Formats: sequence, C-alpha cells, structure tokens
Amino acid sequence: MKRFAKIVCTIGPACRDRKTLAALIEAGMDTARLNFSHGTRAEHRAVYETLRRLSPELTILQDLAGPKIRVGEMRGGRARLRDGEIFVLTTREIEGDERGAHVAYPRLPREVDAGDDIYLSDGTIHLVVESISRTDVRCRVADGGILTSRKGLNIPGARVGGASLTEKDRGDLAFGLTLGVDAVALSFVRSAADVARARKIVDAHGSPAMLIAKIEKREALDRIEAIVDAADGIMVARGDLGVEIPPEDVPARQKGIVALARERAKPVIVATQMLESMVASERPTRAEASDVANAVLDGADALMLSAETATGQFPVKSASMMARIAARAEEYARASGVECRGAALAPAGGRGAGQLAEMASAGAVEMARSMRAHAIACLTHSGRTARFVARHRYPAPVVALTNNPAVIRQMGLLWGAIAIPVSRLERTDEIFAAAREKLRAAGIGGRVVLTAGIPLGEKSQTNTVHLVYI
Repeated sequence: MKRFAKIVCTIGPACRDRKTLAALIEAGMDTARLNFSHGTRAEHRAVYETLRRLSPELTILQDLAGPKIRVGEMRGGRARLRDGEIFVLTTREIEGDERGAHVAYPRLPREVDAGDDIYLSDGTIHLVVESISRTDVRCRVADGGILTSRKGLNIPGARVGGASLTEKDRGDLAFGLTLGVDAVALSFVRSAADVARARKIVDAHGSPAMLIAKIEKREALDRIEAIVDAADGIMVARGDLGVEIPPEDVPARQKGIVALARERAKPVIVATQMLESMVASERPTRAEASDVANAVLDGADALMLSAETATGQFPVKSASMMARIAARAEEYARASGVECRGAALAPAGGRGAGQLAEMASAGAVEMARSMRAHAIACLTHSGRTARFVARHRYPAPVVALTNNPAVIRQMGLLWGAIAIPVSRLERTDEIFAAAREKLRAAGIGGRVVLTAGIPLGEKSQTNTVHLVYI
C-alpha cells in the first residue's frame, strides 16, 4: 500500500457521470461525499446507485446541510461584489446581482447590528453592516469577490440559524439511511447533545452508519472533548471555522483537534480549500501542496476535496494530485523518522473489554515495530480494534478481517485500513489458517501481526496477539 491517508471527494455536477466517478475511484478516491446542501434527492440517489455498482465497498458519506444561512440564486449564477460598493442582503424574494441577494433567513435583520461583520462564501467576501430595515440589511463591501448562487453567510460569534439538525436535515437523514450511506456528517455541531439527537434517528432506522461531527463553530471548540467522545469521527471544517475564529488560530486548532481525535481512536478528516486553486487550474499552489502534506504529518485519517471535484474543471486531476502529495509526505515521514509514534498517545479511554482491546492493539503495534512487520491484521466485528491499531500510525497496512459488511464499507475513512471479508469462524483453531489464506489472496505477505479475540464468538474481547509469516 503506497498511501495510508484516505481521500474524500465531494460529488457534484463536474463529476457525477459514471465515467468520471470511475476515474475518481481509479485516481484514489476512498470515500465519496454527497453534499446535501446542494442537489436534489433524486440526483443523490442516482449518484449513490452508480457508486455502488462501480465499487460496492466504497465508503459513501452523506453530509447534511445543517442550519447554514445561504444567499439565494444569483442572476447568471454569479455576481462580482466590488470593494466600497453597497450590497443588500434581503429577506425579500429577489434574484441576486451585484447590488444584493435574497437570504432565506427571515430573522436576519433582527439579529445583526450596524457595524457587524458578515462574511460570504467561506469568508472570501467581507461585508460590514451599515443600516437595517424590516426586510433589508444594507452593507458596505469591505473585501469583494465573486459570489455564486447558494453560497453561505457567516456572522462570527453570533448564534444564528437555529437547531443544528433542521427539519430538512431530518428528512435528508432518513433518506440517506434508507439508501444505505456508511457515514453521516453533521454540520454546525455545538455540543455532544447535537450528536446524541442524530444518534437517536440513526438507531431508530437500525443503521450502522458512523456519525461524523463537523467542527466549524466556536461553541464546538469549547466542548471539543465531549463532542469527540460522542461522535464516531470528526471533520475539521476549516471554511466556516476560519470565519468563526481568526485565520491565524486555525492551524493550531486543526492540529489540536486531529491529535485529540487520534488519541480517542476516532477517524478525523481535514477539509476545505485544500487544493482550492485546482478548481480552475491544473496545478495547485505550493502553499496548498504544503497544506495537504502538513495535514498528513499531523496524523489526519482523511483529506477532503470539496469544490475541486464537485464543480471544478479538473476533478480527477485534483484527486490524483492529492493522492501523490499524501504519498510523498508519508514517504518523507518514514525516511526521516518523523511519523507519529504510538508511545506518545494517551489511552483512548476504553473500559473493561474496550480497555483490553486497546491494550492488545498497542501490544500488536509494539510487536510490529520490533519485528518490522509488513502488516497488522485484526479479526474484528465492530471495527474498533482496527481503529485502536490505526491510531498508532505504524507505517504498514491495517487489515480488518471482518464478517461485517458495514465495517468493510467504513474503512475508507480510517488511516491505512484495508478491509477483507471473512466468513464467521466457529473454532479457535480456524483463525490462523483462515487469516493466512485471506491475506495471501489479497497479496499481503511477509511478517504479519495478527490480533483476535479468543475464544471466538465474544465480539468485544480482543485479547490475543500473534506473529505469523505468509
């Protein structure tokens, strides 16, 4: 395996045809993101079905819109806002242009004051409120730019937009769970309670889907440990987060969130503008390449492309470029010895069987290091042992041997993970022969550290570490 960090590609108009989706998979897409802030359910269903036919084991992530405030449709799809000009945000139904745009949030005029800063399009456009009427917020453009239809609006520090799980989200979530999505990203999470509310819906549908909490609100930073504990994974959503807090604070916050998620054995995605210039250019800037590489060196499980693949001119080249940058960063880490070491990690917080599984996983990694193993294989039903192993970032594949289809389809978000389906084993003496056979068939050989639970059938008990040679 030449690359351990996983790649998430957002699917949109630029790439949702079968040929381009197949090319994205070939280029290195491990997870496909369906962004429910845009598109219709019929469009998302068509993409989902095409992806399942192309790659049944691909991870499919549903990203809910959340209570984000957005501008409406712009005439011709876009308008240029110029520095110093007046721009009106209005609750009236109008078609947007360079003078103003509709905002689908009736309370906006009541929740801002003269002098407030408003940011559009992930903070690339800066407005300052000058006056307010019953329906209109009259602003002066401080920093202009191109505003396209349905772009988001942020007011730093303000609690606007309502509950983190809107009625639209509830309907979309039920739709996605019925389709069979493997993971769900929750937008604008403010507390662990937001995750718990979504969890009730997922459980009611009998779905094994992972819940990924997007960290993009100041309140989430204040409650980050509880949110990480409540969620199955984390996304560092730097677009809105970079508007909520000063841009100079984002890199340090990113590193802290990645470290915490990894400590708790929760997959973590770094997202937004990673290769933004490739929306319109065949090559990224040097700064973007460094950004991707540093996210890899921070220990992120996955890196995400947004507009680069959804609406950009070069979706496949963007995915291929991200894969190459990530692989080269990992090559540098191995050669220089700067890869993340498991010894620096605190316990993930397991108790009882969970604590035993964590200790066995740490033992497996230490054995792999001392024996220079070529892979670490886990016999796992829930995927937990694979997560415990992956958090140590030992530079070799983490092979999840599992009879659980849901776990197989969730490995596209876990660092270094490869899933291999196995039949349910009834006898302990079947473990090693079956593992060897499956690993050999997958092209994995040499020294392999194998973790399992003995006796078989007790899914929560990972308690055994063996070294096998294939």
